[in-house]
Amino acid sequence: MIRVIIVDDELPALKMAESVLREFDDVLICGIFSDQDELLECISTVDVDLLLLDIKMPGMHGLELAERINEIRSDISIVFVTAYDSYALDAFEADALDYIMKPITEERMKKTLERYIKRCGDQKKNEKPRRIYVRSFDRFSVESEYGEKMKFRTVKTEELFAFLIHHQGKSVSKEKIMEELWYDRDMDKAQSILYTTIYQLRKDLESFGLNDVIENSRKEGGICRLLWSPDYWDCGEYTEIYKQYKDGKISVENVKRAIEIHQNGYLINNGYRWAVEKRSELELNYSELLESIVDDEMQKQRFEFVLLYLKKLAEVSPFNESVHAKIIAIHLLINNKEAAILHYQKIKEMFVKETGLPIEIDINTLILNPHLAF
Repeated sequence: MIRVIIVDDELPALKMAESVLREFDDVLICGIFSDQDELLECISTVDVDLLLLDIKMPGMHGLELAERINEIRSDISIVFVTAYDSYALDAFEADALDYIMKPITEERMKKTLERYIKRCGDQKKNEKPRRIYVRSFDRFSVESEYGEKMKFRTVKTEELFAFLIHHQGKSVSKEKIMEELWYDRDMDKAQSILYTTIYQLRKDLESFGLNDVIENSRKEGGICRLLWSPDYWDCGEYTEIYKQYKDGKISVENVKRAIEIHQNGYLINNGYRWAVEKRSELELNYSELLESIVDDEMQKQRFEFVLLYLKKLAEVSPFNESVHAKIIAIHLLINNKEAAILHYQKIKEMFVKETGLPIEIDINTLILNPHLAF
């Protein structure tokens, strides 16, 4: 879909251009302007590919207006429309896509649209295809296979992209986006910021070689959707491994891979409040995977590895007495009674301080028989 804006100070000319453009199914008219200041005021937030601009208007000359637009939006292709042919050279020196003489005809407009499509095609041919990796555990990041990291203009453009990836190509209402990302703003203000953020995110994505990957539609009251999926997403790999684990179709090494992926948690270092529920769900899965590895390593009597995974479990569930009892028992099984007693004293103080309750671990019994903890 080619998104077009028409600019002309003459109403008949505007109507004519609009009538011709409506004959093309792949064209969406995004705006019609007769006032130059009004156009400049909103051009930064409007989704537009092509601008039909009358070259001779009162006030600011069309060439000057085009220069101002290019300063704000260098990505927009400009087509000059005029009743005079004396400006053709100036127009092409201004790097215009095309120069159309009035009155505009459907046949002539078709050539202009074909020229625009060819220009876009040539640009895409020159783009270097690359695989893109997205990471959502620990801290959100987008990176190419060559190590290039995507840069975001604002923290909110980054959060919006993380939010859309979080929904894995599903449509999300704009109302929900505003509630989650701008919950502290009134609806009108949030809506204005959302439109600006969508535009800024599109520019960030295009700079990284991702074009037309966000659907921004008015249907169903307004929805957004990501029309692209990364070549690799760590959360996707983690979820698939857990599914295979539940189905009993996975090796111990792959379970360890999932534990490695999880790190400190889903988007833990971004602080997105909408990620909390998902983080808790994945954390429960993580605990389950850790417990399975602990059991496996225990059967092999590889106590140093059992201790390693038990400590990870304790980080997730710091008040789980069973986990701490096992840590104490492992210290005893590797003949480190001093470490066992030290850990017991540490958690005893922690429980009293944080919960006001004593722990129920009987360390003397564990000293006599550490295996009772398992």
